[in-house]
Amino acid sequence: MIEVGICGYGSVHQTAFGIRRPKGSPDYVLLLIKTESYYEANGKIYDLPANTAILYNKNTYVHYGSKKPYYCNDWIHFTLSGEDPDFLLSLNIPFHTPMILPNLNQLSEFVRLIVLNKHSGQPYSAQIIDAAMKALLYSVASQKCIDSNTAMSHKNYEILNKLRLDINNSPNKEWTIETMAKMVHMSPSYMQHTYKELFGLTCIQECINARIKCARSYLRTTDMSIHMVALLCGYNNETHFMRQFKKSERMTPSEYRKRYRLW
Repeated sequence: MIEVGICGYGSVHQTAFGIRRPKGSPDYVLLLIKTESYYEANGKIYDLPANTAILYNKNTYVHYGSKKPYYCNDWIHFTLSGEDPDFLLSLNIPFHTPMILPNLNQLSEFVRLIVLNKHSGQPYSAQIIDAAMKALLYSVASQKCIDSNTAMSHKNYEILNKLRLDINNSPNKEWTIETMAKMVHMSPSYMQHTYKELFGLTCIQECINARIKCARSYLRTTDMSIHMVALLCGYNNETHFMRQFKKSERMTPSEYRKRYRLW
């Protein structure tokens, strides 16, 4: 099991500062640094950009900080027991090596969950922390493997991926190019071009796919009317829904339900 000691989420320092531990810490330390900073390696100080992660091994020299008057990071001290030391090594996350990661906010959400459960005292909090720590470390290792030429390295990947998640989580919303462009603070033309470049389809097609996927689920698992399915999937016009569904599935909603229903 992975046990978490002291930890912090969104910790802020309003002045320049430095953390120096000549003999390190008796546990592992993971830093998710959200602002510009520095760290020391082999007696030299190196400047680091925002969105940098560092994993420190046990009992090893630590020196990092900020030269600027504002610094923000997440930090976790943790220990491993049982087979977990082998698990950590199997991920090949380098120790004492800054990692510039494409989606630090995703990692930060795991830290937030860990910190909340660390101080909750609720049943199964230790198990939740263990699972969240493993998910966090898997995610660090996954992002570390991403080639710099992939979509996730694009400067607008994070904000457009959030839009993509919003579309798939709420396909019933009235999605328009103008609404989506406003959400991501881009011009409609640039947003559409970049979205297709990153995800291989237009944002409107993403919306259609999400609605059809939602419709398939309702048709398989409920007995609600086709009209109600259309409304719940974001179609105010039942005929338009049936036309898009048939184009996607090569059969009408009624034919799909008859073939695949689970009730």
